[in-house]
Amino acid sequence: MKVTKNKKMLIKGAGKFMAKIPNCDDLITIGTLNNMRLDIQLDMQDIEGGDSSVALDTLLRKKTIDITAESAKFDMNMIRLVLGSKLREGVSGSAYSMVTETIVVPTNSPYQGKLTQKALSTPAPKAYEGKVGGTDLSIDVTVTGDDVVFDMALAGKTVVIVYAVSLAGVTQDPDGFVWVLEEKHTVKEVGSEFTVDLVYGASLNADPQISVRTLKGNKLLKKTTGSAPTEEQYVVNGGTLKFNSALKDVDIYVNYKRNEVVDILDITTKDVPLTVHVVHDGQFEQNDGTIQGYQTELYQCRVKSNFTLDAQRQQASTHSVTLSVIDPERIDGKLGSIKRYETGSALVDC
Repeated sequence: MKVTKNKKMLIKGAGKFMAKIPNCDDLITIGTLNNMRLDIQLDMQDIEGGDSSVALDTLLRKKTIDITAESAKFDMNMIRLVLGSKLREGVSGSAYSMVTETIVVPTNSPYQGKLTQKALSTPAPKAYEGKVGGTDLSIDVTVTGDDVVFDMALAGKTVVIVYAVSLAGVTQDPDGFVWVLEEKHTVKEVGSEFTVDLVYGASLNADPQISVRTLKGNKLLKKTTGSAPTEEQYVVNGGTLKFNSALKDVDIYVNYKRNEVVDILDITTKDVPLTVHVVHDGQFEQNDGTIQGYQTELYQCRVKSNFTLDAQRQQASTHSVTLSVIDPERIDGKLGSIKRYETGSALVDC
């Protein structure tokens, strides 16, 4: 039988932290703690009487137990712990995905090929010579379903085709998008037009809310549905923006929404912070080679202080949350426990 002794120990690290919804799976586990702090505060009031300057007794008015966990990694569940709102995972803003295939055009007629999947007509397939971003060959390539027909001038060339395929069973969600901010381009002359191809032009949101400004003058250009934009206008054609010839070689930046698969935490007016069961465990090697540990378990906690997502320039951001113990109303009156133990001569990381 192993005898556990309350030996003094050196704490050399922060350990690990877990918060779980009572009687449910764990909500968040932090194995990359930067700091963990347990604060026990007692609000004592003196009881005085008679002519003595020394208190007759003291009255314990309040016992406050706070636990603060600071993590080096960002986890959406930490915000969920604070806000209490639901986390929706895998929300998609698109009912299709983009596929890239390479085909070598036959040197003899018929100049045809096959795709591995059936392409959707919208967004329209794009074809490039050699690699994505190479010479645009879309006008010389016809894609119908999984059939590809090439112009005879492309005989023997390597053509890369980018096309959309349907995602069976996926419902397009209006929240399945992210903003693209300050995407920089230079207006170039392509044939008889002056255009810019957006990086995510193939996955524009149904309501992309495109805004265009010139880089030097910060001048906002206006969207028009006409075919001949003026110097202060642009036309949207799929993922391509068309400009007036006066804007040739002008640098611009574009903001817009594109479809994406996201995990989303809604910020609402009705949600309240979650009540959680907290466990902190620390195991530390001692100078005698043993592994000494202690574990703090608090049965019911709720967020106490602000949660700050502090992203700084050239800094690794850390994120901390402070929880305060509330009464779990157990029959035995316990709020939690602190356990001290010894594991052995080697630390096993599970």
